[in-house]
Formats: sequence, structure tokens, C-alpha cells
Amino acid sequence: MIVTCPTYEVAYGSTDYLELVRLRDLHLRQPIGLRLHPADRVGEDSHRHFAIKEGDQIAGGLIAVRLSPDSAKLRQMWVLPELRGQGHGRNLLETVEQLLVLHGVSHFLLHARQNVIGFYEKCGYSAVGGIITEVGRPHQRMDKFV
Repeated sequence: MIVTCPTYEVAYGSTDYLELVRLRDLHLRQPIGLRLHPADRVGEDSHRHFAIKEGDQIAGGLIAVRLSPDSAKLRQMWVLPELRGQGHGRNLLETVEQLLVLHGVSHFLLHARQNVIGFYEKCGYSAVGGIITEVGRPHQRMDKFV
């Protein structure tokens, strides 16, 4: 049996939010030769931030942005490298989706880096359109309707 880390919502500007920002930079931006700058976070005060913890350590995160009453974009999901492949990412994604469904969201979209398209397909997402470039890397738009 796989035991997953609990998912919880993080308040914008909190200590955990600042740690999520640091970890997003470390795990999403630095590996591709970029840095997360304050300008990259403009508008995040209106986004919803989620994290998973293992013990006292934040082990993953995800941002949800409401686009309309029934749709949301999921952004910048990551799990610590040593915890990948153990169900933590799926649990984080499904927990956030379930919470947003309770608030009327029935359409999710995201832009997946090519190396994680298979993960999102296993979670019920479908590729839409061609490859797009974000942060200098190829991404695939993916949608899910519930």
C-alpha cells in the first residue's frame, strides 16, 4: 500500500507560501537554467496554492487559477525527486481537482512539459492542439472534463 503525503492549501504570503516559491525555483526553474523572479509571481495573490508535506518538509506543490466559474488552470506542479513515482503527485492532483469540483469547476487545463505528458494522460487529461513553448521549453496543452 502506498501512503501519500497529506495535501493542504497554503495562504498567499505565508511562510509555507514562501517555501513553495523557493522550492518551485529549485525544482522547476533552476533545472532548465532559469530562475523564478518576483515578476513571475505577479497576480499569485489571487491564485490558490496547495502543498504536500512529508514530516515537516514541503514535498510538492501545485497552483490553481480560476479562469471562469467552471474552469481552472493548474500550474507549476512538482514533487520532490526522491518521492516521484510513489503516488504523491497523483494524490496532490486528484485532491486539488476534487476540491475545485466542489466549487463548481468541471474543466481543468494545464500546460505539461513533454516528460510528464504520460503522467497527466494516466490522470485523465487529453492533449489539445500542438506543442507550445513556455519558459523556453516545449509544453503540451492538456484538458480534463469532469
